[in-house]
Amino acid sequence: MVVLTPRSTAYQAARAMADNHIGAVLVVDKQAIAGIVTDRDLALAVLGGALDPATRLSEIMSEEVVTCDIGSDLGKVVELMQQHAIRRLPLVEEGRPVGLVTFDDLVVDSSLSLEELRNIVTAQLEVEAPQKPAGSLHPSAAQTAQSRTRALMRAKARAEATYGRFLQEVADATGLERQSAEKALYVVGCMLCRRLTQDEARDLIAQLPSLLQPRLQECADGPDRNVSTEVIEDKLSETIGSDPQDANRVLLAICRVISNNVSAGQMEEVRGQLPEEMKPLFGAVN
Repeated sequence: MVVLTPRSTAYQAARAMADNHIGAVLVVDKQAIAGIVTDRDLALAVLGGALDPATRLSEIMSEEVVTCDIGSDLGKVVELMQQHAIRRLPLVEEGRPVGLVTFDDLVVDSSLSLEELRNIVTAQLEVEAPQKPAGSLHPSAAQTAQSRTRALMRAKARAEATYGRFLQEVADATGLERQSAEKALYVVGCMLCRRLTQDEARDLIAQLPSLLQPRLQECADGPDRNVSTEVIEDKLSETIGSDPQDANRVLLAICRVISNNVSAGQMEEVRGQLPEEMKPLFGAVN
């Protein structure tokens, strides 16, 4: 059982699944299950929906999670999987998540008959979808041009919303107006990417909002060892018209926002490539 929080990102969930060779993570808030995210969710909602890797799990997780008490028998597990058309069932003890039973576990265990396993799979396949009526195992029509257009419009709106929230977080942290905050964000992001190797810069950019990525990709041409904290502060002062002391405050605030929206592992990689005088920008990564 791998547990993340609602503020964790889709990228962090994907990394957790890859690192642990699993197909789902539980989303827990205040020791209670808030949702579940599967590899299918990442493929369909994030990749298929053109969402940012930085999208928080609270936006893509399935919130109506069916659970089973740790003391239940195997028959109850099969009943719940078939009744709710699910392949993963969190186990709870006094309301707290303590484990996870998957369809794969049931197959490997060999305790169930082929008919019982087939019924679980069939129940899931019969769930209604936009191009597949309830009870049918296969789609009945191809996706129309109109539905593809609607999907693209939804993806664009989600990308704009994700970038808007990220930019507002920068504005709140720095105390700048949104226009100045956006300029400051680009300066810091661009110069940071130039200080990193090209591969590391691309990995960092991939975790940031998609509408910011094209601008930063132009800066992934490093490593430029002339970039320093002082150089970034001078550029900030010039761009937003602040004094050096205020530029330092803005720089630290933006670095904090980036750290909060990127996986800890990625930030550790970034910090490892920075010279000693720049490491305090991101502090110690836990």
